[in-house]
This record gives sequence, C-alpha cells and structure tokens, in this order.
Amino acid sequence: MSALATFFNPDSIVVFGASEREGSMGALVMKNIVAAGYDKTLIAINLKPYSQVFGVPCYQSLAKIKQPIDLAIICLPAENISKVLKQIAKKRIRSAVLLTGGISRQKGATRAANQGIRDLAIKLGIRIIGPNSMGVMIPALKINASFAHLFPSAGTTAFVGQSAAMGSALLDWAVGRGIGFSHFITVGAAADVEIADIVDYLAADRRVKSILLNIETLPDARRLMTALRAASRTKKVLAIRSGLKDPVPAGLKSRDRVDYRFFRRAGVLEAESMDGLFNGFEILNRMKPLFFESLAIISNGLGTSMLALNRLVQLKGQLADMSSIKDALKDVTWYQDEIGFNPMVVAPNTSTEGYRSLLQMVDKVKGLGAIMLVVTPNHRSHPMRLAESLVPLIKSSRHMVLTCWLGIESVREARELFDRHNLLNFDSPSEAVEAFMIMVHHERNQTSLRETPPQSFSIQASNKATVESLIHSVKQQNREYMTWIEARTVLEIYGFNLVGSNFYTSQKQLFAEPNQAYPVSLRLVHEAYCYPFAYDDNPRTRWRGVVISINDFNELKDATHQLLSDQKNLFPGSKVLGFGVQPMRRKMDSLVFSMGLTRDSLVGPLVVFGEGGSTADILADRRFGLPPLNSNHTRKLIYRSHAYSVLSERSDNPEKDIEELSTALMAVSQIAIDHPSIEGLEVNLLLLPDHSLLVLGVAINLGKSFPSPIVPYPIHLEESMTLKDGQELVLRPIRAEDEAELKLFFERMTAEALRFRFFGSRLNFEHRELAAMCQIDYGREMAFVAVDQYQRIWGEVRTWKDVNTNEIEFAVMVDPEMQGKGFGSQLMQRMIRYSENEKATAIVAEIMSDNEPMLRLARHCGFEQVCQDDGVCMVKLELKKDAVSTG
Repeated sequence: MSALATFFNPDSIVVFGASEREGSMGALVMKNIVAAGYDKTLIAINLKPYSQVFGVPCYQSLAKIKQPIDLAIICLPAENISKVLKQIAKKRIRSAVLLTGGISRQKGATRAANQGIRDLAIKLGIRIIGPNSMGVMIPALKINASFAHLFPSAGTTAFVGQSAAMGSALLDWAVGRGIGFSHFITVGAAADVEIADIVDYLAADRRVKSILLNIETLPDARRLMTALRAASRTKKVLAIRSGLKDPVPAGLKSRDRVDYRFFRRAGVLEAESMDGLFNGFEILNRMKPLFFESLAIISNGLGTSMLALNRLVQLKGQLADMSSIKDALKDVTWYQDEIGFNPMVVAPNTSTEGYRSLLQMVDKVKGLGAIMLVVTPNHRSHPMRLAESLVPLIKSSRHMVLTCWLGIESVREARELFDRHNLLNFDSPSEAVEAFMIMVHHERNQTSLRETPPQSFSIQASNKATVESLIHSVKQQNREYMTWIEARTVLEIYGFNLVGSNFYTSQKQLFAEPNQAYPVSLRLVHEAYCYPFAYDDNPRTRWRGVVISINDFNELKDATHQLLSDQKNLFPGSKVLGFGVQPMRRKMDSLVFSMGLTRDSLVGPLVVFGEGGSTADILADRRFGLPPLNSNHTRKLIYRSHAYSVLSERSDNPEKDIEELSTALMAVSQIAIDHPSIEGLEVNLLLLPDHSLLVLGVAINLGKSFPSPIVPYPIHLEESMTLKDGQELVLRPIRAEDEAELKLFFERMTAEALRFRFFGSRLNFEHRELAAMCQIDYGREMAFVAVDQYQRIWGEVRTWKDVNTNEIEFAVMVDPEMQGKGFGSQLMQRMIRYSENEKATAIVAEIMSDNEPMLRLARHCGFEQVCQDDGVCMVKLELKKDAVSTG
C-alpha cells in the first residue's frame, strides 16, 4: 500500500483543535467534514471537556480513543505541533495534515521551521501535508478535510497546489462552471509531502484523467521532473508557476521561458496566467486527440473569419488544406477568389442542414487537426435550433470542433446547451483560436516525449575522468574559474576544434617572438575575463580585451600596451594571467555563433545557443534547452534562433552546417551531464565555408554541483557479458535510438513468446508504444538490453519501480537463438543487482501459468510463486535490506 493512501482514502479521521467557536479553524474544518457527509469514523479532540462537536464525539486526549486512526487533521497553533506529532506517532497514526498557518512570515525562518517539522516527521515515521495547507478534498468519498469555502462535485481531474489562495480561487471558478474534481489538495509550505509525491500517487490512480498543478517553488527539480514525466504519459497535466521573483541566469536577459522549457520536457502544458490556467483546464478536459496541427475555419461572415485567421497567423498556427474538397466547396462557400477555401465563409442564411452537411464534409478531410465554427446571429438565423442539431454531430465527429457563438442575448441558450453537453464554445474567434493553439502545444509536448533521435553524443570514460581531474585541480587551488589553457583543454577533450593559439604569461615572453605569422589577434587574459557571460545588458559595458588584425611586431607592442592600460582602468582588481595570440581566421563568408552553459537557481544547467558577435546580438538571440539534449532537441534549439535565419540565407549547405552545430551542442550538453560542478561555459565559434566549426574563445567557471533535472543516460551501468558458447555482448540501459532495433527484436519473436510477454496476441508495434519503451525515465524505470557490436538486440529485461510500494516489477525476453546459453539467467541476475542498488524491498512479476520456461527461470533465481485460478502466477523475491550494490 502507498504511504500516502491514508491521506486519500482514510477509514477514520481525528481532528485536533475541533471546536464550535465561530470563525476558528477547528470549527471550519469540522463543519466541512460533517457537511460533506463523511460516513466513516470521525473523532474530535479538544482540551476542553466537550462531549461532542457538531454532533461528532469529542475527547480531551488521543489516549482515550481505543480504535485505530488513519488520518489526523491538526488545527492547532504552531507551538503545539511537535507535541501533537509525538502523540499521533505513539498512537501509530502515520498521516497528518497541518492546517496551521503563519508559522513564519520570513522566508529563511519558514525554511528552518519546515526542516524542523520534516526532521521530526522522519524520526517519528509520519507523513505530513502542510503546514499552511488548505487541506484535502476527495468529493467521491465525501471527504472535505479542509477550510475551503466551497466543496466541488466529483470529477476526474485532480488539483494539487502550493498556494491556498490560488487553490481557493480555482475552486470558486470550477464550482461556478460545474466542474468537478477527483482530488483537491494544497501542500502549503510542504515540510514533508511535496507536489511530486502526490503526483506520483495520482499517476497510478486510473480514475484520475488529468492533473492541474499550481507550483510556487521547485525544491527538488529532478524529483518533480521524474514525477511529471511519468504522469504526463497517461494523464493530461497542466501547470502554472506563481512563485516569488526568481534570479535571472547568467547570460540571459530574463528567466521568462525557463519554466516553459522545464514543463515542456516533462510533457506538461504551462499556463502563463490565471485565465490561461482556467481556460487550459477546461480545454484539456473537453478536447479530443489532436493528430495534426491544422485548423479548418467555418463562418457565416467574412469579418469574423478574418479575425480568426489573423489570430491564427499571430500565434503561428496552421490552416488546414481543403484542396481535396474544393470542388464541393465551390457551391457552398463565398469569397473564394479573395481568401481561397479556408476560411470557409457560408451565406448568412445557411440552413441547419447546410451547416451539418458542410461539417460532415470537412470532418472527412485527411490531415485535419480541428474544426472551428463561428456563428453570428442575424434575422435569418436560429442559433438554438442550430445548436440542438449540431450537438450529436459534434459529439460523434472524428475531430475536435470549437464553436464560437458571437453575441450575448440571441446565443445565450445555445451556449448553455453546449456547456451542458461538455462541448467547447467561446465568446470570440480569438479565444477559440487560442484554445486550438493550447491543444497544439499540448500535443507538441507529448510528441517531444516520443521523438526518436537519429544519433547521440558519447565520450570515453577516461576522457571524462581527465576533465574531472582538471576540475579537482582547479578547486584545490581555490579558484572558481578555469584558465585560458584549462578551458581550451576541456573543449578539446569533448571534440571541439580550436583555432591555433599561443599563450604567453608575460610581456617578456610575448615580445621574445617578434616573427609571428601575421596578421594575428591579441587577447589580454585576466581573471575577470575567465568568467563566462562577464557582461550585462548594456553592450557598451563589455570590454572584450582583444585587438584584431595586427600586421607586424610594432603593432603587437602597441596593442599590448593599450590593452594593459585599458585593463588597469576598467578592471583594476583583476589579475593579469597572460596574453593569447591567434592567427586571424575570420573571413567575410564565415558566421559567428555563441553557445555554452548557464545555470538556473531552481532548474539547474541550461544549454544556450544563438548568434555570436556583439553583446547585443548575443543577448537578443540567446535560446536555451535543458540537458541532456539529443540531436532532435539540439536541432529545435537551432531552429528557434535568429541565427538559423541568417544561416539559411547565407549557407550553401544548411543541412550540413546544422549537423555540425547540433553535434557541438550535444557535446556542450554532455559536459553539463558529466560535470555538474561546471556552472558556466561560454564558447564563441566560427562556422567556416567548409562547414567546419572553429572555437575562437572559451570561458568556464565552477560552482556547487547541480545536476540536470532530467536523469541522463546511466553509462556507468554498461557492462560486458559472456555466454556459455563464448559469445561476447554488451549489457546496457536502453536508449531512445534503439527504437528500430527493438521493433526488429519483437518481430523475431514467436507468437507464443509475444503472448507470454504482453499477456495477449500481438501483431505489430507502433511508434508511440516503441518510443515509450525506449525513451524511459532512468530515475523511475530501467530496461537493460543485450547488444552485439552492430547494436542488434538479443534480449531485454525491463523494470518498473512502484514509488508507492517500493517494489520493482520486471519482465524478461530473450531472442529464440539465445535459448539454452544461460542468457536469461544472466539478464535476471543483472536485474536483481540493479534492484538491490535501488534499495527496493522486493521484485515481483505476473507470469502466465503456462509460461513454464519463465517460471522455471524465476524458481532458479530464488523467486517464490503463487499460481491463481485466472491463469496467472505471481512471483516474488524479497530483497535484503542491507544489500550492497554490485553494479
């Protein structure tokens, strides 16, 4: 059973501080619980000798209660919390909701108070929601353990928030719209149970179809990312951040898009405002699947259709191609010469049957995403009659239909009818188009979770260790920055080509070589220069410390003295480290780019990319993504930049150049993954006419280790294996790029083997399913594949961790050619070692009772089994709590 189960399905509740005193927290909560109709055990606790509170039995002490209690609701002053927690722990109550508010108004003090509550909860073995929580509501179970002013109806959407105020506003809006909830919870200050914990619980609840989140802070970005990615694969998830002003990462002009990128990598749709949250919530709950991004617009007025079209263009939406039915449209639409066949403008007096016929025709168009119908009332129209006719048609439509009933008085009944039938309808064309684009962005997020990248970037472990040794040396010298030579060394190890350079630690060394291969550039390297993004928003404040196009020794000497003079005036406290001399390589047909790493204080590392050159250009065009990045991610990062537009115009082979830039960005991403203590990295590169990249300059600084919120490919889990016949294979975690080979692996299986593995007949596997199998969250699940030198898959063992029970479920499959070689046993042993390392309590699986080879293998590995009448055997291996990892 989940550790959170008693929060959301308690058989008994006790309320501390229960009272009938008007306005008190205890009175509000007791009224809500009683009014909701909770029909299981409910007990009140108050130090005063009340016999009952609102008809509920009341005791002065928990010790006087004999029956077991599942959930404690605490409505007491902050100074009483520790005492009450110890009391409920003694009573073996394992779940508590702290509705106590105002523990501290100071952020630092709140953090200290929360840590104290967390430490005590861990010590006592209690899970706590709060403090400052609004409470917990489960309408289907008649549970309203909150101080909310309203109680919603039952539904299939769960709300989880941090802010009681935001929760209260959303609740009021939803009740007013007749929208119900499966769960409604605010975690408040989240001293113990966090949003990620509850998302994990809800993701496993099949009754929950969608999840709505209000997030103020990100105390553990990786933990939240893992939970969101798991939930968004099976639920519709919408989130809004409403926290305090967060610091802007170095090198960016603002933090506006950081949360958007975080949520997008999680497959979650972000709302930017309360209106967006409410609208997005309603849209996602009423939408049909959107398989294409194209929109067909139907209207009985030219002006209204153009309003819709203009808004679609502004939002970079896409019109559907109606050419396949244009012959039929010629007889029913107007303004074809002016606007073509989309938007489709029909006559103001179009009959109900005319609308129905047109909708049915458009619904059959291939490549269509959704249909938008704009109806303007007039003397010859009958909105209510039309609405009644369209309801069954829209419900049965293959595509999503968004209806806009313009006006108020004449269309009021039509709107109310559509609301009652849970059909999307809007007040204006712009709102309808915005709703369509919300669907588009949601589907894009889902698609990004399933994209199969064509390649990945890897680096040998020895090279990674070399960089780690270099980082350790820098820290040993109490430096936060890398020197000119150290930073260049890091890039060389990760495959970058650098312009040939000479570094001189003094003027004497520099002037000792008068016969340089001119022309050259001279860079004064000082401590401040060694930090990336060493400039602010004003381009004039950046001193580059470089002189270019030096043609002889005299010019070199003059440039040296000038740079030293400027440095003394601009950076008097910055120690001079030396001089870098580089041959002039930039040509008129070369392009300059900037890429690197910066760090967000909440999310962690960000890979940045954009135009090079002036500070103004760099800052205006800097785009970013969350590592790890594969080639699909890096290409999209490039496409979002203005640099891509310039590249497209000037390159004679844009695809080749994009490939080079993509590989470089993957290398930067790998640096972030391999070395989380690198806080910042800035690289300036030339894209040469031969399509190669050349690094002109690089700066790197270090900080506290901060890993990416997305768990990267665990290369350390790779190992070799030898079969009985001497065949050598590599056993490694599955990768997104394995999709094609996994498909071939399944195709080689017998029908019986597939039935055993998937508990049913299987004929083929589609991309969506294969992508989900390959693009796993390594923090939540694992799949090991055994591959040969050609990356052909010969076997797989897959695990899923139930975060609510801490058990790991597994499945094993072996190529028929590998039978009898001890292959399956090796896969099982690797899976067991992995599960021990994950500190799982047990390994379990369901195996069909006629799958004797798998049952025999399980018995051989020490699993106990229980076969049931339904043809399924349960196998289980209890793991030692003190198991030590061997892999």
